[in-house]
Amino acid sequence: MRLTRSIALILLFLMIVLIYWNSFDAAWHLDDRPNILNNRGLHITNLQPDSLIRTFFTSPDSGGTVTNRLYRPIPCLTFAINWYFGKDQVFGYHVVNILVHILTAYLLFLTILNILKSPNLMKHYQGQENFIAFLTAVLWAINPVQVQAVTYIVQRMASMAAMFYIMGIYFYVKTRQSQYPLTRILLLFSCVLSFIFALGSKQNTVTLPFVLLLIEIICFQELSSQRVRRFFWGGSIAGGMLLVFLGAWLFVPGNPFLIIEGFQSRPFSLYERLLTEPRIVLFYLSLIFYPLPHRLSIEHDIIVSTSLFEPWVTLPAILFHLLLIGIGLSQIKKRPLLALAILFFYLNHVIESTIIPLELIFEHRNYLPSLFLFLPVAAGFKKLMDSYAKKNRSFRSVLACLSVLIIIGIGAGTYIRNMAWATEKALWEDAMHKAPNSHRPLHNLAWAYYTKIGQYDKAIDLYKKSLNLRTNNNSANPIALSNLALLYVQEKEYQKASELWQNALERLPGNDVIRHRYVIGLIEMKNWNTALDNLNQLMTRHPAHFDYNYLKGYVLLNQNQYDAALQYFEQCLNLVSENQQALLGAGICNNLMGHYERAEAIFSRVLKFAPDDDLTLLWLVETNLSVDDRPDVDRYLKELLKIIPSEELLVLLKGDPGKNFLPAKSKIKIINLIESSAV
Repeated sequence: MRLTRSIALILLFLMIVLIYWNSFDAAWHLDDRPNILNNRGLHITNLQPDSLIRTFFTSPDSGGTVTNRLYRPIPCLTFAINWYFGKDQVFGYHVVNILVHILTAYLLFLTILNILKSPNLMKHYQGQENFIAFLTAVLWAINPVQVQAVTYIVQRMASMAAMFYIMGIYFYVKTRQSQYPLTRILLLFSCVLSFIFALGSKQNTVTLPFVLLLIEIICFQELSSQRVRRFFWGGSIAGGMLLVFLGAWLFVPGNPFLIIEGFQSRPFSLYERLLTEPRIVLFYLSLIFYPLPHRLSIEHDIIVSTSLFEPWVTLPAILFHLLLIGIGLSQIKKRPLLALAILFFYLNHVIESTIIPLELIFEHRNYLPSLFLFLPVAAGFKKLMDSYAKKNRSFRSVLACLSVLIIIGIGAGTYIRNMAWATEKALWEDAMHKAPNSHRPLHNLAWAYYTKIGQYDKAIDLYKKSLNLRTNNNSANPIALSNLALLYVQEKEYQKASELWQNALERLPGNDVIRHRYVIGLIEMKNWNTALDNLNQLMTRHPAHFDYNYLKGYVLLNQNQYDAALQYFEQCLNLVSENQQALLGAGICNNLMGHYERAEAIFSRVLKFAPDDDLTLLWLVETNLSVDDRPDVDRYLKELLKIIPSEELLVLLKGDPGKNFLPAKSKIKIINLIESSAV
């Protein structure tokens, strides 16, 4: 059967869906929370253009509020649309991630198909294009190392960046092959647009112009020309220097020369990172070509290189990469596919694996760099198969069967690796076994699982153990202390909690995450004045942060400063117009200030998207009691009693006044109404 483009797409679709079948209900993890679940700016309630455009300027660092700076707008837009249709249900997010992966694999197939038809390569690979392109796309797409970029929902940023990146390469190659001026203009425009979309997905795609230069030289230029060679070497040196500065500028907004400040939060220096990354990139290569599931993890134990000889593998790793890059440069003319695979890989690691003060290692960083790594493998296998086509057909059949078994094995590895991503507990227990010296697995297992199910003793034990392990960030231990403090609040051990928060803030006084959690704990302890002092410190730095404004409104409401509290709830609504908590707070303030008509209108807005919210219905009962509208009182009370049994409602009314803010007189009236209706 001849492998047409349609058949290739169908086969890629079936293979990828099959091996990712067990990932459609994989849980939320790690950075999914700040980027999606807690990023209110993406929680849109309509598909109007202004709502969609606002998502372009919503970053997790801003607390879900709109800023004046773009933050990876393309994936953020898709997350917002996912939220509109499915809220926090993971299925729809995984469907989109897998479709992006399928499309990227198919674009890789099409791109290689056209590269092999370029002037410099077509005479060597004529008639072999479909096989080589398809095998390359398959080996890349089913590799277990890609799981972190596909199943980890937030890493749609990495996968979409790669999709638009390979799309840009495809359009460029088609531009160079087209004979028609208008078609060339349209294709070139599409290439530029793809580059913009790639940058709008993730900043490391800034390397695309340099990759296009590489492809131009390998596929379309006559390398025997001395002028072309001089241009290549000069362009490579100048481009490399420019690339580093562009990467620094994109990853560190502002003055790129201040990048060194980013290392203040890391337990390693710029020099140590540069020494360590060659070992990590070598490890990446081993994972790509030997991707057994037991070698893959969300966390890896990495010892930082402190000199060329400590640990001893540092210098050999650097020499290995220099040798491999040298091979890539020297083989551009003789073995162009090998050169493309090597140079493409290193070009696309130059941003995230050099001077940017990111964490040392993450597997999803290989999603883009590995696109062409299997190209020389597929070409070499095709050459081997053809050499045995006449000499030894039996051995050729053995090779074909072996290749099928390898593909099945790799696909099974991906399926198995996805099992670890099924739940937070599974992911962090897996990481805890594979990286026993790392702080994060124990910390996150305590935070993401044991705290949620209420096994506080187990969580406390894990937090304490994590404090003695290796961290990737200087804020890790203070945050662990902060999380530990929250558990002591749950256990009503407020003095211990307070001491831990103060300890954490002494170590990192400028850490907003810790101070924010401290405020939440103080509110739980009803320490309103200290909570207000800490909120004022946070809001000095982030006056438009949604959570800080809401908490300040909540604290002021508890201090009976209704007019001041209302201002902060209204500020929240300016940031996220239909937020249930902020609307409820604004309605309560208006009610307690005697603005009953305005309060009822606000509570009615809440009911439009939260018709079963018992607290809103309770306040509608109170509001209509205040204006002596008995028919509406009866109507809302009837709706309320459908949701919450009268016994539970009486407990709520007689309990902590800070939970509902109802005036004492209103409580008595509502209690009498409930008791009389029960009779």
